[in-house]
Amino acid sequence: MSEKPIYFNELDMKELEKEKDSIIILPIGISEGHGKHLPVGTDTYQAEYVVEEVAKRLDRRSIIAPILNYGTCKATEHLYGTLSIRFDTLRDIAYDILTSLTDQGFENIVIISGHSGKSHMMALRLAAEDVLEKTDVDILLLSGYDFAYELKGDKVSETDGHGGEIETARIMDIKPNLVREDRPRKEVKHPEFKVISDYGGHWPEGMRGNADEASKEEGKEINEYVIKKIIRVIEDSF
Repeated sequence: MSEKPIYFNELDMKELEKEKDSIIILPIGISEGHGKHLPVGTDTYQAEYVVEEVAKRLDRRSIIAPILNYGTCKATEHLYGTLSIRFDTLRDIAYDILTSLTDQGFENIVIISGHSGKSHMMALRLAAEDVLEKTDVDILLLSGYDFAYELKGDKVSETDGHGGEIETARIMDIKPNLVREDRPRKEVKHPEFKVISDYGGHWPEGMRGNADEASKEEGKEINEYVIKKIIRVIEDSF
């Protein structure tokens, strides 16, 4: 454990050359509409916060790589603030970053994404698989929502989702000054099995859940749960 995280960009060449046994943590953020009550940087703030806390608390030395702050957002591309790149672009960028790291001898890499969209995560997974086809390294791919949504069904609605109670609570803990006071509640049901190319008519506000029930205290509990879960996965894997 360390008092403060170690950042890749703050080290010099000779220092990095000695860090090949360290875990490299690559945060992935995005600018995306999250309703009228949350900032478009919501996924970025979650990724940065979680990665910093994980890096500080891991038993093994870890280094935070520069954040990749773009991704793929098909369902929210109609919303103001969403800056989405193509699937193949994300895959190629992620592949190039991972290749640069592995070419320099880093063998233990953890990708932690604040955005958990299916196509976004698939692009990252395929990039990692492409790297593994040519290099013998270990790569983990995680999103905080792999764990945060485990908490649905008790105090939080099973239908909670993007920009809802869980996500709003997390940002109230991380960036309370950026959460608007008027927090809505919205139930959204996409047509089952129907292929949708334009989500604007089905999801005009870009959020789903009871954001009005979120609290900073709840957010702190959720963030701690996510951080501890990720730490356990990393320590069990490396």
